[in-house]
Amino acid sequence: MVKKKIYTLGIETSCDETSASVVDNKYNILSNIVFSQQKLHSLYFGVVPELASRTHYEKIHFVIEKALKNFDIKKINLIAYTGKPGLKGALLVGKIVAKTLGYIYSIPTIAVDHLWGHIYSILLTYKGDIKFPFLSVVISGGHTELSIVYSFTERKILGETRDDAVGEAFDKTVKMLVEYINKIKKYYTKNLKFLNKCLKHLKYPGGPVVERFANYGDPYSINFPKPYMLETYDFSFSGLKTAVFYYLNSKLKDFYPKLIFDVCASFQETVVDTITTKILHITKKLNCEIVCISGGVSANGYLREKMLDLGKKNNIKVYFPKKDLSTDNAAMIASAGAHFYFNS
Repeated sequence: MVKKKIYTLGIETSCDETSASVVDNKYNILSNIVFSQQKLHSLYFGVVPELASRTHYEKIHFVIEKALKNFDIKKINLIAYTGKPGLKGALLVGKIVAKTLGYIYSIPTIAVDHLWGHIYSILLTYKGDIKFPFLSVVISGGHTELSIVYSFTERKILGETRDDAVGEAFDKTVKMLVEYINKIKKYYTKNLKFLNKCLKHLKYPGGPVVERFANYGDPYSINFPKPYMLETYDFSFSGLKTAVFYYLNSKLKDFYPKLIFDVCASFQETVVDTITTKILHITKKLNCEIVCISGGVSANGYLREKMLDLGKKNNIKVYFPKKDLSTDNAAMIASAGAHFYFNS
């Protein structure tokens, strides 16, 4: 980074979080405002693109004003916004606002790759004190990507998901559990109170719900298939999702209250084991000693515990972002944008 103090305004609108942040070039987050649309999309167990775009349009000015509440916009040296990947309409809102502010105040703007942003969420957490190169694993509701990061602005993508992103698999599993409970409610009236209580908590996003329910289940009670695919760097989670579907259908007349928790625990164990096994395989193959795991799913406590333990046993340094930086936010976009603009 350049030596002089610079300030970047970040704008993130790639999916269902409207966010604005001011970050300096010393990895200090001066503000990081996030408006989440989770409640709006929970009814659909997934993000509705048109609804997301409209909400970004309604909230973006409020969020930016709040981010700049104690900061003079005339001191901003750069405006960074998410350019890709993401929902087209949602991305367009952020781009138009960033470009407009840049034009009005004569501030340069830069489009940022959203996945680079997730990588920078870890650099923000550790103030840039992570050695290159390292293996980056981005796992979220919309993305699953493995890459080698060689510098602040250079990475090589090794693998991605071939179908569902890992976070999407969590969301769809919760949706299937809701559908399953609604099917069996009329047959298990003695458990009606319990089932209704489960329905109350089974909402979008699915990750936190599955993690919470898994605490009451047996992670080894159901033998779901583990799509390791060690011959490739890619991931695949659609088969696991299908296995959950068929398992629940096989239990329409064989329900027991703990089943809901066992499904969550076994599903989570399968996902975590798949991710950690592939990471360990790749680190050995590429002789890599540093792993950075980011994205919304990186907030999962079970994954963190397993991966940190695996790192200790195999002399691998494992880094996660702060949990409030794991999900989509503008601070990571601002930090990434500053590095790309001032050092390229």
